[in-house]
Amino acid sequence: MNRIVSTGQLIVVGSMLLMVAFSFLIRSCTADTSIHASVSPLYVEVGQPVRFCDSTYNATDVLWQFGNDDFSREKTGTYTYDKPGTYQVTLTVNKDQKQNFLVNVKDSRQEKDKQMVRIIATSIAEVGENVVFKADGDSDNWRWEFGETGKVDSEDQNPTYVYSKPGTFEVKLLASNMKYPISHKIVVNPGIIVINNPVDSMNEDFRIKLQAIIDKKKFNENYNYLLRKYLRNNSKTIVSINGTNENDFYSYCQGLLIKGRQESTVISEVKVERDANNRIKRVLVTQVSSN
Repeated sequence: MNRIVSTGQLIVVGSMLLMVAFSFLIRSCTADTSIHASVSPLYVEVGQPVRFCDSTYNATDVLWQFGNDDFSREKTGTYTYDKPGTYQVTLTVNKDQKQNFLVNVKDSRQEKDKQMVRIIATSIAEVGENVVFKADGDSDNWRWEFGETGKVDSEDQNPTYVYSKPGTFEVKLLASNMKYPISHKIVVNPGIIVINNPVDSMNEDFRIKLQAIIDKKKFNENYNYLLRKYLRNNSKTIVSINGTNENDFYSYCQGLLIKGRQESTVISEVKVERDANNRIKRVLVTQVSSN
């Protein structure tokens, strides 16, 4: 009877030991294939610490890699990023098991430095003037309306616009991060209307052609132009140089062709004297030579 009881007890004890061993085996196998770790927070700013923690059972070798050549072999700790970006944090346990985490790091200074968009431009302009408009602020996809055409006039950040008529115009600017446009008023004046004096225009034209004989050596083209247009083909018209010397027109032009360029002559002013019939009788030239 005692022998039967003893055998039963042995069976029970053996069964219990077998169950414990089996449970330990399962636990060991599970630990080898499952990592228990965390990284938080996953969204941080530059300078804000990120906490990492590994609680994997039976982890004898731990390697944390932070996605930027930095690493740690501590099971638990904190890490701080000094540059914005998206980093893949990799945990390697016992040299063969891995788990990845993505950490997003933003630069808080960039967010703080952002400014509301504003228009920088003059408030007064003139017809025909190049008016520069500047969009100051952080945005993109600019849409400018300068108030004259009734439509979008430019999609540049800093455009230039020329008003064709006077008036008071409302300039509007809309960017991608704005719900409603901002505005700026500009008063456009008619400006000064310049009426060219035909006498001054002739004198300047005369001066340019004489200078061209010196600079470009196109003697026939420029000489014949002046002779026919202003002197009525009178090559003997007197030319007074600086109020001291005189030559006939042909000889004077020949002198410019030969010596004018050598002496670096500059024609600074040309005027004419006319006779009673309004014909040019004398050409008054002011010139300077450096040699």
